[in-house]
Amino acid sequence: MKTLRKISRVLVVLIFLSSCSAVKVTDSWKNLQVPEIKDKKVMVVSKTDDHTARVRFEKDLVENLNNNGYQSIESYVVFPKSSPTKELNESETIEIKENLKYNGIDVVIVTVMKHCEEYTKTTRKNNSYRSIYPSYYGLGYYRGFYGYYGTIYVDSDPVTVITEDAKRYTLETVVYDLTQPEETQLLSVITTEIDDPKSLGVVSVDFSKKIVKELSR
Repeated sequence: MKTLRKISRVLVVLIFLSSCSAVKVTDSWKNLQVPEIKDKKVMVVSKTDDHTARVRFEKDLVENLNNNGYQSIESYVVFPKSSPTKELNESETIEIKENLKYNGIDVVIVTVMKHCEEYTKTTRKNNSYRSIYPSYYGLGYYRGFYGYYGTIYVDSDPVTVITEDAKRYTLETVVYDLTQPEETQLLSVITTEIDDPKSLGVVSVDFSKKIVKELSR
């Protein structure tokens, strides 16, 4: 019985932790006249000089887009030797436009970091817990399954207070339809916030899911 209870406690904690996300959508705008883009070829661009982050974010977003019925491709595949953060002169801009047409790109989704805020993060840790069964909190912190049955942590000695530096990133994802006149090419703007990311892979997947969800609204 004790072993079963320990396993249950561990499972509940793991499920709770996996549900926590460092990524959240803080603002979203969409052109009410936006045309359907699922029948158009989309190129995904992450404007960063960090090649590893660029590849990961573009790859994950492309995978999620394609899994949801879009036709998309990464910019590092279309332009493997180019830098997405480089300022382009007129001739380079014309060359980019011609390459996009040559590759049949109709829509471009660009993500850029707009702001990075450094702050001090304080957390409290302890090894004590108690199981509550059943536990129902209505409109409290836990809802659904977690509000009916779960393990929670309560403060007790010893408590460790950890203070560490953290970063909060604000990203802006902009969608352009290149088949439209220049003044009406902007289709959508999605602002996301990434709070103190610990794993590039986890954050990238979560980010891509939230972007695709906003695009599909």
